[in-house]
Amino acid sequence: MQQRLALLKDAGVISQVAHDGTLKAVKLLVSEWQLDTSAEQLQLAMTHLARATDRILSGEPIEHGLDEELLAEITGDDDFPMIEATNRAILDGFGIELAPDTENSFFLCNLFSLYCAK
Repeated sequence: MQQRLALLKDAGVISQVAHDGTLKAVKLLVSEWQLDTSAEQLQLAMTHLARATDRILSGEPIEHGLDEELLAEITGDDDFPMIEATNRAILDGFGIELAPDTENSFFLCNLFSLYCAK
């Protein structure tokens, strides 16, 4: 995971802020959920997180979020409060007080998928 993020940073695909914050997020998820850093699903979710963070910080978030029906399934899950708290902790690691709903919907979806797969 560290190599992937370093390659993205060195290639100018993600910023230093996205790189550092994503490493914090990985550390949190490994610590809290015992996720394997070599798992492709985690690597893809963290790559998305890094890219989305740069979009948010540059004021250019995506226009359309996750399908509302799918998001409703996620937010209706019994474990959603814990997933939402983890999402908040990750965003705090980037210094993002409030993520746009469009981006946040995908953050929550990725975390939900990781949580279900663990």
